[in-house]
Amino acid sequence: MFSRTLPALAFLLLVRACDGLRADIPAPVPTPPLGPVGQRAVYRRPGDSGVVANGITRFEFGLGPVESRVGDPCQWAVLQATKANGTSFKVWMLTRAPIPNDVREAGTKAVRYLTQEGTEPPREFVDRGNGMAVLPSLGGWESLWPRPHPGGFRDGVVAREVSLLGMRFTLESSSVGSVPPCPESPRRIVLRPDMWVGVPGNERTRDDRRRFDGSDYPMVRLTRADYAEMIDAGMNCFRVDPEQAVWLRDEPVYYWGVGGRDVPFPECLYRSNYLGPALFLDEPAVGTRDHDVRPLLAKDPALRRALTPGRMFEAFRDHFHRAVRDGAPTAFMKGMQARADVELGSLRLAQDNLYSWETMVATAAWQLTGEPTGGPRAIVFEPPGRLGTRRTVPEMNMAYGCQLPPSNPASLADPVFGFLRGAARAADKQWGVSIYGAVDPADAPFLLTHAYDLGATHFFFWDNYQLACVPYAECLRLARLLQAHAGQHPDRQLTSLLHAADTLILIPPGYELGHVQMGRGNLWGIPELNLERRNAHGVRHRDVMAKVFVEIERCVRLGLPFDLAWDLDGLPVAGYREIVRVRENGRIDVATSGRHAVRNAARIPERPPGTPPRIRVELNGASHRAPRAFLARAFVEEGTSPVYYTTGTDGRGVQHNARVLWELYGPLDEDYRTLLEPGADPRVTRAGNRLEIELPFAVDKPGSYRLRAATTDEQGRSAVAWTGFVVDR
Repeated sequence: MFSRTLPALAFLLLVRACDGLRADIPAPVPTPPLGPVGQRAVYRRPGDSGVVANGITRFEFGLGPVESRVGDPCQWAVLQATKANGTSFKVWMLTRAPIPNDVREAGTKAVRYLTQEGTEPPREFVDRGNGMAVLPSLGGWESLWPRPHPGGFRDGVVAREVSLLGMRFTLESSSVGSVPPCPESPRRIVLRPDMWVGVPGNERTRDDRRRFDGSDYPMVRLTRADYAEMIDAGMNCFRVDPEQAVWLRDEPVYYWGVGGRDVPFPECLYRSNYLGPALFLDEPAVGTRDHDVRPLLAKDPALRRALTPGRMFEAFRDHFHRAVRDGAPTAFMKGMQARADVELGSLRLAQDNLYSWETMVATAAWQLTGEPTGGPRAIVFEPPGRLGTRRTVPEMNMAYGCQLPPSNPASLADPVFGFLRGAARAADKQWGVSIYGAVDPADAPFLLTHAYDLGATHFFFWDNYQLACVPYAECLRLARLLQAHAGQHPDRQLTSLLHAADTLILIPPGYELGHVQMGRGNLWGIPELNLERRNAHGVRHRDVMAKVFVEIERCVRLGLPFDLAWDLDGLPVAGYREIVRVRENGRIDVATSGRHAVRNAARIPERPPGTPPRIRVELNGASHRAPRAFLARAFVEEGTSPVYYTTGTDGRGVQHNARVLWELYGPLDEDYRTLLEPGADPRVTRAGNRLEIELPFAVDKPGSYRLRAATTDEQGRSAVAWTGFVVDR
């Protein structure tokens, strides 16, 4: 037995001896990714006697120790600067690689990021989701760190001349020694870069009772306790004045609204939780219509006849360029240029973290791709008018002959979100949704949680102005609902969600959903582009958009995730299994997995069986001359399902079943008006499944008119009746 165990014992002793030898061998030292540890370079501003108060006179750029993080060697880069007024600030960043010029690329390399302003406590900015660094997003990242001129750094930090914050500095000295170590116990500002939730104002409603009469809510300034309550509810993006900014400085939130003399320069640029003086571009598409096009239409009758979706696109493109060049993205620089104690040199930055708050979502692809530098980084849907599944989806079905399920809120949300997500995917940017007071309260929770599930990152509540206002208590309730939903579903893969769609539906530039007339569909919400107008190919706007909506319905019924976008030149479309191009000539190009087909009609999906409603109209007039009063009667026979259509809430907050959508076209091709007011409750007489609905109306111009009456049932089946009449002079 002894002879058999001896070899095993010898082997065990040999293994232990080798382990001892390995323990004596030092672990390999990782190569510093930035440069020699302890390398320092001091730079001075030439002729610093003339530097303004907040100008940097001298700074040190150094490299700290190497740490192993997330499987890679990382190294500390340290910047400490002294200003002419005697104050100083420091910045530390632990990174895997030399600091790139692009902040998004830098964010993939950075592990930790800290700042210290003067004698204040150091602050570390941390991503709540992954514990990694959150970098500043206001803009000018390439100017926040020393950049060598010309060529590159020697030993990571040494160059004869560098630029920092738009100013030139020359090398004073370089050495190897100690650099300021990372603070051991910084204040941790834990942020959510993947989820901004907030309101656009720094006031709240004093009385949270809903107002449906169109009056303004009395407002009061937000207190520190209000902000604490909003933070507890899940909000993390706030507008502030200078005093309120102090309250939120160390809270786990982003803040914006202050600029100019109310923020320290350049320290504010290094704060990851300071977003800037602005947060969004305000409805550039609506601004195009209301401030550029409508004044021209009022002066030029010929333009009313000549206006086309293509010309609207051209006007929008020009307006958008001006909004980016002269508007919100420039607010920070304008504020600094007005200060005598700030010298900007060659620093030129546009605020990079803005989003576009937009009602006309079909413009999204242009807004996120039309300005590669300086444009918004996200687009957020602003619901127009009295938006709601029970109002808007029936109108879509009646306008376009599609049959979107009107009881499913996704029938409304998915076409809207499809434009937003499609634009964000094309530009590799972000998207989001907002809730307005006029949104059907039954839809608001779904719009928020569904957008979250699809990958939205921006969630806002409009907190002022008449029917648009969401009262403070409702903002809190909706924010808590979203917070709970996000807590139950924390692990979103945003890149995968952004690329989830199989199908991309492209529409001609300039065509869109109708702004406050979304559903009825007048392009850009103006009568001159009503659905009965014909384009250069002789095709009605209605027929073009009907094909878009039937293709949308097909995706909805087949459960196919889909995006939508304008068919812009050069728009990135790679990665979709199917691309559907609806053209102005009425044809549809379908490219599926390498196969291509041209169709004259949209692909109608299988629909639930049942009998649609029927409708006919009788029209009685008081005279043959203008002005003339009419009484229209619609006779509706319900089929398999009851008919339902509402124009939204009345002055008491009640939604009525109007049953029929009445629209009047004429006397000119460019003339259109809807005959039902919001909250309409017409007179209805019922006998079994037969209904008689009355509508009085008047016309004040002579000419030929066409009255369109449409009805739809609770399965989305529709019926339309046209009635023509002439009014004499």
